[in-house]
Amino acid sequence: MKTKNVVQPVAVDPRTAVYHLKVHILNISPMIYRRFIIDGNTHIAELHHLIQMMLGWENQHLHVFHIWGVDYGIAYEGGTYYRDDPSEILIGDLGLRAGDKFSYVYDFGDYWKHEIRIEKVENARPGYHHPICTAGRRACPPEDVGGPYAYQDALIGQFSWIQETLSNVFESIENREVPDLDLDSAPWWYLKHRSEVFDKKKMNQALAKLYQKKGDGKFWRTLGGYDAYFDV
Repeated sequence: MKTKNVVQPVAVDPRTAVYHLKVHILNISPMIYRRFIIDGNTHIAELHHLIQMMLGWENQHLHVFHIWGVDYGIAYEGGTYYRDDPSEILIGDLGLRAGDKFSYVYDFGDYWKHEIRIEKVENARPGYHHPICTAGRRACPPEDVGGPYAYQDALIGQFSWIQETLSNVFESIENREVPDLDLDSAPWWYLKHRSEVFDKKKMNQALAKLYQKKGDGKFWRTLGGYDAYFDV
């Protein structure tokens, strides 16, 4: 009897492997999420900024990752202290496999808790140069809106305000009057926030710009906002 040749799976090197991740904000429906790809040499400080950029946060508040019972993050003066240098903790050294999950909390006041799931781990693919966003849904909530439950109430308030404002405009036009718009009394984000919109192409263009400037650990530990990377 002939024996069949069994093809053995190729072992994945966690340092050079490509990780497919999905991050979403808990307690919001419909879900706000991003799917993205990183490699095992991505460190915790880098991952923090990737999540901030891809979701649409502005890096204005403290944060923490909770992985295998340990807290990680970038320590800021007057904020939380972390034992480990986040630019030296690599994703490939954390023993993460497909199906594993860990959490990321941003803004301890509003308390935006995110779940990050490892969807797939595979050997390095040809042509991989830097992290990319592969999918996403819905816009990020505005900063300081109050947290997940307050945000959903705020969206109702935004919709009602827009409807009332448009009604006043149309009524003024019918009466051949100049609309009396009280825009100063509305929250700053009412006029520009589009809750159902996510532009993957624009996001990946911003990531490409970021990785043209990518530096050492200090670059990631001191990186501030992200507006410059989204400028056309």
